[in-house]
Amino acid sequence: MRKYQDIPELLEQFMQDSGSDARWVTVQELRDRFGLTRYQCNTVSGFLRRLEFGAFGRYPYIVLRIERVDGEGPAAPPKCRYFITRKDLPATGTLNMRDHARVLSRRLVYPE
Repeated sequence: MRKYQDIPELLEQFMQDSGSDARWVTVQELRDRFGLTRYQCNTVSGFLRRLEFGAFGRYPYIVLRIERVDGEGPAAPPKCRYFITRKDLPATGTLNMRDHARVLSRRLVYPE
């Protein structure tokens, strides 16, 4: 994070621009949108993994789920997609935040 401190702001802008409070995101989408370098993408991936295990200060988003997806070709390495949601989304019924997000993530369709 010390090498590229704008990652939290870029992710927040990306989520606001998408108009949703919860969605699947890949590092490649962020790279394409903001013109990031490969080095910066490693930092983005590390930041997203950090968000899975705990809140980042007062940062409004958390990662509730990380899934590995196959690469586009046989030689392409597998990639990860991250289910990002706002921390302050109200849970429905007796579900806690993570259960609520799992239910919501099953309803979202990830564009291929």
